[in-house]
Amino acid sequence: KVDKMEVKQLDVNKLEINREVEHRTGYLNVALFGVDSRDASLDKGTRSDTIMIASLNQETGEVKVTSIYRDTLLQLSDGTYNKANSAYSFGGVEGAVAFLNKNLDMNIDHYVTVNFNAMIDIVDALGGIEVDLTEDELYWTNEYCGETSIVTDKSYEPLTAAGVQTLGGVQATAYCRIRYTAGSDFKRTERQRLTMQAILKKVKQLSPEEMIELAEVIMPNVKTDVDERDIYSYLLAVVRMGTTKIHQFSLPIEGGYTSQTIRG
Repeated sequence: KVDKMEVKQLDVNKLEINREVEHRTGYLNVALFGVDSRDASLDKGTRSDTIMIASLNQETGEVKVTSIYRDTLLQLSDGTYNKANSAYSFGGVEGAVAFLNKNLDMNIDHYVTVNFNAMIDIVDALGGIEVDLTEDELYWTNEYCGETSIVTDKSYEPLTAAGVQTLGGVQATAYCRIRYTAGSDFKRTERQRLTMQAILKKVKQLSPEEMIELAEVIMPNVKTDVDERDIYSYLLAVVRMGTTKIHQFSLPIEGGYTSQTIRG
């Protein structure tokens, strides 16, 4: 199944890992990118509108997921400042990982990139996920479903009620894309993390055989540098987790934020 993925190894010399920072051992940090790709591309030229860092404590199995706001103004590898989601567009995955390491003093050297299709396919293969929708989220999920369906050539049914609903792939992807409710990008990143939590909950209920079938569905829309041996190891760690709890955070979390228009 792994052969179906697009594999691109990272040049460690381009990742801007600060060797003077003392990083905790026993943790695996992986950059997760969800790209706003209208042609299913996973390469540079497309913006990473979902940016997360997944940290796995390899001794305890504890997973922490931290979101980076897409519009955070930080420094790129060339010294210029731009929005966080532009790093992937300008520098591809190496530029995006370097951006995280440079600004957050991280030691990330692994990544996984997915597009809309991967998100839709995994949710549909799981039979949908449960999400508690507000009235505003109901409206905007339906609004985003139209474009998401056209871009991916995937069908959907409009949602008709708020509250706890089972979302299909297009609906779940649209839900993660919402930007216009109260809370702005703060709430948007929370929705993305809650969706990951709901997916993990369903995955944990699968048999090993069903996990293999799921892998075959999503691998063609995944780009990573993680090799086959490590994927098996990480999958085993997930299976052995005694909980589906993901500890969730978002950055920046201090000092508030300022709205500013960036030209170009």
